Amino acid sequence: MKISRRTFTASALATVATPLSAAGPVTVDAHTHAFVRGLKTTIDARYVPTYDASWQTLLALAEKNSVGHAVLLQPSFLGFDNSYLFEALRAEPSRFRGVPWVSPSIEVTAGDWENLAQIGVRGLRFPIYGLPTPQWSAYREMLAEALKRDWPIHLYVESQRLPEILPVLLDGGHKVVIPHYGMFDRTLGPMRDPGFKTLLDSAKTERVWVVMCGAYRVGPERARAATPMLLDAFGPARLMWGSDWPHTDTDLDRVKTYPLTLKWFEEWVPEEKVRRTILMDTPSKLYGF
Repeated sequence: MKISRRTFTASALATVATPLSAAGPVTVDAHTHAFVRGLKTTIDARYVPTYDASWQTLLALAEKNSVGHAVLLQPSFLGFDNSYLFEALRAEPSRFRGVPWVSPSIEVTAGDWENLAQIGVRGLRFPIYGLPTPQWSAYREMLAEALKRDWPIHLYVESQRLPEILPVLLDGGHKVVIPHYGMFDRTLGPMRDPGFKTLLDSAKTERVWVVMCGAYRVGPERARAATPMLLDAFGPARLMWGSDWPHTDTDLDRVKTYPLTLKWFEEWVPEEKVRRTILMDTPSKLYGF
């Protein structure tokens, strides 16, 4: 699960010529992934794709659905090798922002972090669903860098573990992003899941964001029920929408499901002004589009 050192070197990132450019309000897909077959997966991967989901395909699909920007998160099955993610950021620095999963065992210099920021890295991901909780002390320098740069920490984790993990990061001053409507236990639903209650309670810190993505992971009807709860707790200023493309570990159609996720969002958030904030303003501000 090691990452090639060259991924972080200045020479590997020196191909960036186009600076990150400011843009007007544009719809942002705040939770996506990209990969192709042939990339090395981790030994303990829960899921290994047998199809391509390239960043070029993502951009074309997003544009077809009137979505202009996307946030790419490192897939857990690729481990710490963020090479393909960085390739996408270098190719489309004005359209993409990226959230890598970085190994604590390699040295990343101040110059390396700055190079990553230049190509559009805007956070750190911990896709630890089904994995042990990290020894946060091993990530001390990395977390300090994220804090200095105001990068959010992305947690992909079971909701039942939020009472254990969220206070550690929030007490450290971090911003935190939680995907999939809060990852509540679909057998309990949002009303009965104590981890989801912890998430709602964390809204008062004003340093937690939730991505309304992957409704099929918690069940569409349960995601619908969770939506007003999230709106009441967080408000549109700390909610975002995401397609969760390419819908990994599911048998969903990767073309037809993209507009379906937008349709669900529009139905469940009927007020246009609120939708605009969630689709455009909040992610643009958090990720610097």
